[in-house]
Amino acid sequence: MQAIVLVAGKGTRLRPLTQHTHKCLTKVRGVPILYNTLNNLKKCGVQEVILVVGYLAEQIQHDIGENWHGLNIRYAHNNDYENTNTSASLLSGLKYRNPDVGCLVLEGDVFFEEEILRKLLHTKSTEIAATVLERYNAHLDGTFVELSPQNYVTDWIHKSARSQDFVIEDKYKTVNIHYFSSNFINEILQQELLASVKEYAGSEAMEFVLQRIVKKYNSLIKGIILEKGKWFEIDDIFDLKMAEKIFE
Repeated sequence: MQAIVLVAGKGTRLRPLTQHTHKCLTKVRGVPILYNTLNNLKKCGVQEVILVVGYLAEQIQHDIGENWHGLNIRYAHNNDYENTNTSASLLSGLKYRNPDVGCLVLEGDVFFEEEILRKLLHTKSTEIAATVLERYNAHLDGTFVELSPQNYVTDWIHKSARSQDFVIEDKYKTVNIHYFSSNFINEILQQELLASVKEYAGSEAMEFVLQRIVKKYNSLIKGIILEKGKWFEIDDIFDLKMAEKIFE
């Protein structure tokens, strides 16, 4: 199995820590975020990881190399990382995948436990696409989704797109760890990403592409709701301190 990890961004909200060190190499309890991701992927049977790099790409390549403790590493480059977003990075990464098999997609700023990944992989034989979610609590912010009674995603709401009357308490936070089948990627996702990059010059976040997909297709992306397993998305210094506390 393959995984794509998006690590092209500059991580400006985590400065000064990211002035000379890439965000994905920032440490939580002494462990760099990317090390944690790669270790968990390897434990769960992933054989190859495609790292989409941009900012401080050489630093990541030097640190990780092409073989991470038996895990094959390939690199896709988003050279226009200054002006583009995760939609362009994901499209770059998809060019290197095996088109005949499904793929995990992870954002590179999430520190998480192995069992979260195992719960997601448990559904890959029955679902065309799935994403890990957690019920709203006061510590969570960012992108949220709405679910159908059958737990399929019906709306994908980026923080910047919330209306003034947005009710967050009944929503589910995205963990930014996804499984996409080969059919989903080949027939839907790639086309939607290409259209987004063409219209918005790559500046759209991946969440807006996924929102259009769930609005267009019913019962497509399954929400995998966490009941246990620790994780935290690290965007700024406050998030890093929260992650340190969660994983103490």
